[in-house]
Amino acid sequence: MSSSHARNRKKANQCSDDAEGKQESLRQEPNKSSFQLPYGASGSLVLSAPTIMKIAKQRLLSHISQKFDAYSIIFNPLPANSGLSPELVQDLDLAELLQASAQLVATRSFDRARKLLSLCNQSASATGTPVQKIVYYFADALQHRIDREMGKIPFTGEEDVEVYSNDVEEFIMDLEAAEFAKGPLYAYRQATQFTGIEAILDSTITAKKVHLIDLSIKSGSQWTTFMQVVADRDECPLEHLKISAVGRSKKMMEDVGRRLSAFAAETLINVSFRFKSVVSDLKNLKTDSFEVEADEVIAFYSDSILWTMLAWRNELESLMKVIKNLNPCIMVVIEAVANTNVPDFIDSFDKSLAYFSAIADTFEVHHKGIPICAEFYIQKTIRNMVTYHGIETVPRFGNLEVWRELFARFHMVETELSHSSLCQASLLFERSKFRGLCTFELDGKWLVISWKGTPFTSASAWKFQ
Repeated sequence: MSSSHARNRKKANQCSDDAEGKQESLRQEPNKSSFQLPYGASGSLVLSAPTIMKIAKQRLLSHISQKFDAYSIIFNPLPANSGLSPELVQDLDLAELLQASAQLVATRSFDRARKLLSLCNQSASATGTPVQKIVYYFADALQHRIDREMGKIPFTGEEDVEVYSNDVEEFIMDLEAAEFAKGPLYAYRQATQFTGIEAILDSTITAKKVHLIDLSIKSGSQWTTFMQVVADRDECPLEHLKISAVGRSKKMMEDVGRRLSAFAAETLINVSFRFKSVVSDLKNLKTDSFEVEADEVIAFYSDSILWTMLAWRNELESLMKVIKNLNPCIMVVIEAVANTNVPDFIDSFDKSLAYFSAIADTFEVHHKGIPICAEFYIQKTIRNMVTYHGIETVPRFGNLEVWRELFARFHMVETELSHSSLCQASLLFERSKFRGLCTFELDGKWLVISWKGTPFTSASAWKFQ
């Protein structure tokens, strides 16, 4: 074990009790709010975008329960003397208009839905508040759904709903690289990456030859952390490190490979290093795609990519069989926490709305707005999930139960995450802009990170029995 690794573990043991106590109190926080409209509150009241969406939905359901049509919500704006700031009143009204539009789309009341969407577009904006941005994206998606339902947008096949295309992969890798160059990644991105890398380090601590297989390498910055730790390892020093990166863009992966090879040359003294680009769709991977040597210890790392295959269960299961056949010592999985994989349109819409509202809020804290480079990906994903909901070949998110059910079929078991990584995750939040905003808890052995009470991302480690 390296000296720095040991110091991290010692620090973790010293603060684990405090961290666990803090987690327990944070677990209870979301239950304190009943999401009633806070009439009489001061104008300085600040609510998260997911909370505003929930309050607006509660008011809409109350209105509908009184046997009013969702369309008539336009005649019931918030009272002027509500005690809320004008911006918050506008956001609440806008959130309610959007969700009333979704209700009308669900009942195929398209003409009325269009009228409400027109009202949304008067205030929604890709450059406004987080609520205004999310309403802008979802209103666009609802309009596309109406057009598809009315036959104005023909469904021509998989190419219309594909989320993780070659262009999108290059965008994501560019985004990650740009963020890494500017400074630290978001605290929650650091937390999930650090937790995953720590799990792999623990599982390969005695290995002489390590083969890391990354199913979606992005900037590859997480592997510089891995190299730094193994470079200091006194016991069982590493002799060989290979990284195989899977993706569609050969150019982007080669760029990452050059950066990592240069870093390895400076960091890994007396350790041979090899980077291999595996240019392929996940569905086309084979056991021999990775040129595995008999004495290599294999670890898989999957960051926000498996969800793109949930709509194609046969292909996803084929990928899992390939992974199992390679007999990895561990598989790290980082995925969104939002089960949009449900048959009911409104249920799926609400879950998507909560997830992306939380994402918009995190961008607001970190960037003071969604970066232009992220808008394309977010808008494309929302549009596909809403426009093509109900079509089996539409990528969608899954919750923890979805992944547990899938992994159980391949005799995979959750692995305990180290106290060190959990403590470090807590410290990351304490020292970042997300202090008091992002919280984490363990669901079984799965790390779940929430934004002001709304779960939105997770990290877990798995082993084959």
